[in-house]
Amino acid sequence: MEQPGLEGQALAAWENHAGSWDASMGDDGNDYFSVLELPVLKRMITGQKRDRALDLATGNGLVARWLAQEGFSVVATDGATAMLEHAKARTAIWYDEGRLSKEREIRFELLDVTNKDHWAHFINSGHLLEDGFDAIVMNMGIMDVHDLEPLAASLASLLKQDGCFIATVLHPLFFTSGARRQITVHEDPVTGQRIIDQSILLSQYQNVAPARQLLFSSDSEHKPPISFHRSFQELFAPFLRAGLILDALEEVNFDDTFREPSREYAARNFTEFPKILAFRLRRGPEDRNESC
Repeated sequence: MEQPGLEGQALAAWENHAGSWDASMGDDGNDYFSVLELPVLKRMITGQKRDRALDLATGNGLVARWLAQEGFSVVATDGATAMLEHAKARTAIWYDEGRLSKEREIRFELLDVTNKDHWAHFINSGHLLEDGFDAIVMNMGIMDVHDLEPLAASLASLLKQDGCFIATVLHPLFFTSGARRQITVHEDPVTGQRIIDQSILLSQYQNVAPARQLLFSSDSEHKPPISFHRSFQELFAPFLRAGLILDALEEVNFDDTFREPSREYAARNFTEFPKILAFRLRRGPEDRNESC
C-alpha cells in the first residue's frame, strides 16, 4: 500500500520511473556519474579499508557494482522495490559475464532510509550487520528523501569506528534552491567580439518547497521524482547532532570541455557554479564528551 503524504509520493515516483532510470543509467551511468560523482567518490574512499560496504539508494546498482570492483563485499539497499529488481538483474549479468568476482558478493535489501522500523529491522539483523561497515555510500539520494533524522541516527550503529559515510547531492545553492540560470550578451567595445555571460539568480535559499525534478526520460505518464531542498545547515545538522564529524567536502563541476554551445542554457555551461556537493562523515571519538 502506498504511503500517504509527500513522502509516499516521493517513493512512488521512483517506483514508477525505475525502468526509465535503469535505461538512462545503463551499466556506466551518465556524464554526471562518470565525470563528477564517481571521481569524487574514489577520492573520498581512498585509504579506506576494503571489507564491507553499504550502498544506500542504490538505484540500478551503479555504485554497488563499483564498490564490489573496489574489493568490498556489499549490501545494496533501496526504498523502491522496482529499483532493486533492476539492480539485481543488471548485477546478475555482470557476474555471468565475469565483470564482477563472485568472491565479492552484492546482496540486495529493501530499506526506506526515512522509515525507523526499516532501520530497526536492518540493524537488528545480525547476518547483515556483523561488526559494521567500513564504508557507507549514498550517491545522489539525499535530496530524494524527506527526512534525514532516521539515517543520521542509524549511522553510528552501522559504521565501524574507523569507517566513513560518503554522500553526494545536487548542490543546494545552485540546483535544489530553484536558482534561475541567466544568460546575458554584450559586445566588447575594444575587440568588437560578442561576449556571453552566465549567472545565477537566487531568490530563495532558507525556505524552499519540495519540487518535482526535471524528467530524465520520455515517460510523461507518471509525475517526476521530488527533490527536497536543504540549506547547508539543514543538510549537516542531523548528522552533527548524531555525533558524526565532517572531515571532507568537495564541490565539483564540469569544465569547459563539456560545454554545449547549441544549448547555452544547459547547466553544464555554467562552469562557475558547482553541480554536485560531496562530503564525508566519520564517527566521533568513543569517549566524546556529550556536554561539549
